Amino acid sequence: MILYRVVTANDGAEAIALYAQSVEEIKVILMDMMMPFMDGPASIQVLRKIKPQIKFIAVSGLTERNKLAKAAITHVHAFLPKPYTAEILLETIHEVLSAK
Repeated sequence: MILYRVVTANDGAEAIALYAQSVEEIKVILMDMMMPFMDGPASIQVLRKIKPQIKFIAVSGLTERNKLAKAAITHVHAFLPKPYTAEILLETIHEVLSAK
């Protein structure tokens, strides 16, 4: 069994603050593309300035073309459409962390 430590944030600004405190510990970020105050793509751009090689999994309930295009532009490593199962989430995390 693989165990992961999870840190949660309510919005992009909080995610950035939490990441800045734990840069070396966090290996992958699960980022909702639609959040209050600062959306996923904007948050990803800021987080990449802190550590360019950080890996992202984008999550969204909206599969509109423009949302998928924004995810592609921010160079996320995977995209999960909502809803998704815990099994799919864990598989995706494993794949992203295993990729070179």
